[in-house]
Amino acid sequence: MGAADAGVQRFPVLTAVATGIAVAAAVAQYTIPAMVPALERVPGSLPAGQWWRLVTPLLVQTLGWYQVAANLVTLPVIGAVAERLLGRAWWLALVAAGTAGGQLAAGHWHDPGGGDSIAICGLAAGVIVTLLVRPAAGSRFAHHAVVYYVAALTGWGFSGVLAAVLACVLAGMAMAVLRRGGVADGDRIALAGCVVSALALACLERDLHGASLTAGMLFTAVVLAAGRRGARPQPAEEP
Repeated sequence: MGAADAGVQRFPVLTAVATGIAVAAAVAQYTIPAMVPALERVPGSLPAGQWWRLVTPLLVQTLGWYQVAANLVTLPVIGAVAERLLGRAWWLALVAAGTAGGQLAAGHWHDPGGGDSIAICGLAAGVIVTLLVRPAAGSRFAHHAVVYYVAALTGWGFSGVLAAVLACVLAGMAMAVLRRGGVADGDRIALAGCVVSALALACLERDLHGASLTAGMLFTAVVLAAGRRGARPQPAEEP
């Protein structure tokens, strides 16, 4: 997979389709309340043969209106950034990686519920690792979008909504200080902070967002490393 085709994909089709599905699912779950228990993640359901719950929890938001609002705002933003930067193949792979990481962690931690944020985390993770490797590949908006997103998730994971807002404010202040201070690798420092935050969420809080971010970052790093190794020039054969 490569980002060579990202430049011609000016309209983020996959993100638009996913956002449309998310909006329709949000309306449906409030219209048909039975939809939530039928589709949400339930500990022990997979051994019982309910394999559809590997995917269907993405369609229901079980924490209330604020989860619906947060995911319907961040999905088009992070999704568009990832699709334009990396292309559609990467977009699909990162959604799968984030979802798999979140679902595996949920199964291990016996965490019920639902929400598409684990898929969004996979997208954000791919952007973070790509920009760490190639800082010039993305716009300043791309850098800021993923940093604010991870900051909000970190605050939310550790102490709720108010902490999420405070974390975003602190992230913005830190980036402004780095930029005004002329720190050459300021964007990379902020992105590295996202990696640390993801690991802290996963290890300290057993938070699904941390698990999904970590899974997406590992996936991206492995694929990029494999591609770089495969692109190395081969030594010339002796005559």
